[in-house]
Amino acid sequence: MDLERQKEQQHLIESYQVILDNIELYQKKADKIKLEIKKLYDHYHSDNPELYNELALSIIMEEQIKMELRKNSNAKKKPYFGRIDYQDKKEEEEYSFYLGKNGVMKNQTDMVVVDWRAPVASIYYECQVGEGLYHVPEYGTREVELDLKRTYEVEEEHLIDFYDSEVITNDELLTKYLAKNKEAVLGEIIATIQKEQNDIIRQTPYKNVIVQGVAGSGKTTVAMHRISYILYNYANKFKSEEFYIIGSNQMFLNYITGVLPELDVYHINQMVLEEFFRELLEKDFLKKDTILYQKEQNSNGTFLRLKGSMEYLNLLERKIQELEREKIQIKSVFCGEKEIYSKEAILEFLENYSGYSMQSKILMLNARIVNKVKTYYEILGEEKEVIRAEGKKYREYFGKKKSKVDLLAIYVEFLQWLKKEQVELEDEIVKLISQVQKRNFDVYDLAALVYIRWRVKMTEEYSQIKHIIIDEAQDFGAMVFGVMKRVLPKTTFTIMGDVSQNIHYDSGMNDWEELKKQVFSSERDYFYVLAKSYRNTVEISEYAGKILKKCSFPSYQIEPIIRHGKEVLVCQEKRKQDMKSRAVTIIQNWQKEGYETIAVICLDDKETKEVADSLKEELIVQKMTEKEAVFSQGIMILPIDLAKGLEFDTVLLWNPTSTRYPKTDGNGKLLYVACTRALHELGILIEGELSTLLEENKTDSFVS
Repeated sequence: MDLERQKEQQHLIESYQVILDNIELYQKKADKIKLEIKKLYDHYHSDNPELYNELALSIIMEEQIKMELRKNSNAKKKPYFGRIDYQDKKEEEEYSFYLGKNGVMKNQTDMVVVDWRAPVASIYYECQVGEGLYHVPEYGTREVELDLKRTYEVEEEHLIDFYDSEVITNDELLTKYLAKNKEAVLGEIIATIQKEQNDIIRQTPYKNVIVQGVAGSGKTTVAMHRISYILYNYANKFKSEEFYIIGSNQMFLNYITGVLPELDVYHINQMVLEEFFRELLEKDFLKKDTILYQKEQNSNGTFLRLKGSMEYLNLLERKIQELEREKIQIKSVFCGEKEIYSKEAILEFLENYSGYSMQSKILMLNARIVNKVKTYYEILGEEKEVIRAEGKKYREYFGKKKSKVDLLAIYVEFLQWLKKEQVELEDEIVKLISQVQKRNFDVYDLAALVYIRWRVKMTEEYSQIKHIIIDEAQDFGAMVFGVMKRVLPKTTFTIMGDVSQNIHYDSGMNDWEELKKQVFSSERDYFYVLAKSYRNTVEISEYAGKILKKCSFPSYQIEPIIRHGKEVLVCQEKRKQDMKSRAVTIIQNWQKEGYETIAVICLDDKETKEVADSLKEELIVQKMTEKEAVFSQGIMILPIDLAKGLEFDTVLLWNPTSTRYPKTDGNGKLLYVACTRALHELGILIEGELSTLLEENKTDSFVS
């Protein structure tokens, strides 16, 4: 063993011992304060403020101790992953820091391991050996001379290997990491965060971030790490319970948020978009009501495109403005023959406060007119009782202080109006009116109800929502983002997606232009592109890329990391009953090779059930549908819409024939999503003619 390796091994042993000592120390403290809190509870009296304060402080202290215990316990698994040696040009000091998933202190004073989220850690992600710089939030930029950047493979107190940046390239190191099997959770990427990913993670939370990330670019993992970074560096400004993670289905949410405890993040709100809108509706939309979300196929493409667009929201705003003009009297107000508030002044007020709800405007106008009436009678020299009585007459001149608002009735009224405006869509709108009257809504209907509530009756802000992270954003049309942006004006957003993976072709986003031009178009809105794919082998990436080339929509260029694997396997069977035995053979071979997460991807829930029922006779499989969805190791049978956003060691695509997947842009996106789920191997099994969107692999892997 060379001298440098001996030094590193010794340092690891010493660091590991510090962690063990910390765990012992904090466990003793945790046990002690637990007993103290119990005693305080036993003697607690609500009328004793001193005892109450002592109890409150003890509970806070217990949580802090638990946090330190948790951090050191996590650090025990892998004390650190990197090291930087550098000179600070301003201070002319030399520093050497080890970087880990969790910061570790010795004697509560000496830094043993620096947390990856600390500003100085960005040197590791941003700089190569030589001159560089890093940014400290609220303090500015520091110039450095980086002398060493080293990456470690360590497990507890054992040093497996280490690599210096001038010896091994980023891509080589990544390839080593990516060659590993996929666990049944979203992986953390702390050791291998790339510069372009780091830029997004460390962007200020006071700006909106939109990320176009190709399949396998790590956009979801980046989003989760961004949450961790913000809560660590802006702890005095943001609390975890003020963060919302929004996804397209619950299984995907469970999958992505499983990594958050590993990133020292807890108590984050997480929900599908429909649930989020229901939460915004609060008491106006009782949870006891039965909600059935309509499927896309219930409407034609033209109408779905309208509902998902900003045009739909703008039309709704037009109707609300009409309602507002009907509700609020826009005419001069008189006391006797004296004009005290002109029509022009009222119109000017409504223009100046256009961003406020109708109810807020009514309350403010009522307050203004009462003050003007009182001033008029004060000038006349009337007694206080007279002034008060005259003012009272005008307290609800423009409308009642509290008024009942039927959100659904207003929405139906809007749809009735829209039917006349969009004559060519009359049949679809009539159908929708019938559905919503039965309380059968899709996500755009819920968004519309939220907007109506905010524009018509709300007088207070949604102050509990500081930052929203939306993943797989391409599945939603610009309309829902427009609603969120307007009703949550002080909230910032991190929006992640890939327009090539929009499985809701008609209503979702097929490009980012509408969102960039009509919703997020200010100087505080940033758009990033993640073009590198870290998931698929070159063979899988190239195969999937050919699907996009056969479609008419523009797509972003994919830059795969050079990691080779087997050619895509295409198996064509003459009879449907032969598909089962072929599938069993393929899956068993994958299991023998040691793959731990295997997916059979089907067209829809119906086919998922049929395939699962067939294969479970010979294999242990897990059926995953919209109602039964828990990501796990083993063999998972699932539809394409649930597979989106997930990744597996191997994927078997079930029966993508020309009749089931004819050549359309929508089907192109579905097949692209399915193929890009595979990390190591992709198989395609068909009975009949292969979809023209896919390539018959004329290789030794092709079996007929």
